[in-house]
Amino acid sequence: MLKAVEKCSVCKGPIVQKYMPMKSWNVDGILCSACYSKKLGEYYPGEHVRVNTDKE
Repeated sequence: MLKAVEKCSVCKGPIVQKYMPMKSWNVDGILCSACYSKKLGEYYPGEHVRVNTDKE
């Protein structure tokens, strides 16, 4: 049986890595990495440094 591809709640694109939105973002469902990063930038301006770079 084929596994259904999950879609991002914001852009409706396919999700490779799931991200859960913060409650204050008022987003229902899961986000793709691009939309999660965009939301982080909106709510927490400034430079964001990734700490799990070994998983890329």
